[in-house]
Amino acid sequence: MAESNGKPSLAAILLAAGPSSRLGESKQLVKFRGECLVRRTARRTLGVEPERLVVVIGCGAERVAHELEDLPLETVVNRDWARGMGASIAAGARALSRSVDGVMLMVCDQWRLRAADLTHLADTWRAHPQRIVVACWKEGRAYVTGPPVIFPGRLLQELKAIPPDRGARQVIDQHMDDVEFVELQNAADDLDRPEDLDALREQN
Repeated sequence: MAESNGKPSLAAILLAAGPSSRLGESKQLVKFRGECLVRRTARRTLGVEPERLVVVIGCGAERVAHELEDLPLETVVNRDWARGMGASIAAGARALSRSVDGVMLMVCDQWRLRAADLTHLADTWRAHPQRIVVACWKEGRAYVTGPPVIFPGRLLQELKAIPPDRGARQVIDQHMDDVEFVELQNAADDLDRPEDLDALREQN
């Protein structure tokens, strides 16, 4: 279903439910330049003007929700957050309408991502709304792929059916003929380990 301006309709899911066990503290609430990452990422996602933004929360849900309460978005509590990322993807997908043309899937810890990066990704998808648009970046001589990703709405049911302990990559792998890659070097930096947190704090 296209928006009234003729563009294909885009919704977004921001995953912010995990326990950040390897990092040792909640990555959702880590502050970068005075703003916690879940709020920073939500604001950048809203910059691509999604029809809806659903933020999936779980571990530390009340604190995360408090950081978002004045933004035009919806929160969905994934009570199965401990079972893995797939449970959060499925929870976010279940909150969306079948009529949406595309779904942008975001994580909250890619702290270098800029609004312009997400706009580039969204514009690429809007030119080919039946394709899966996947971010990629260089690590050494090789390219690595990962989030953010935009899925066409026809794959919403597959996102809802992802097993709790799996991720969205299994959906991408099943539809490789429909994948388009967009280089977003700023997506390369995330927070998984304490040394990643040190790198972020050096830039604060």
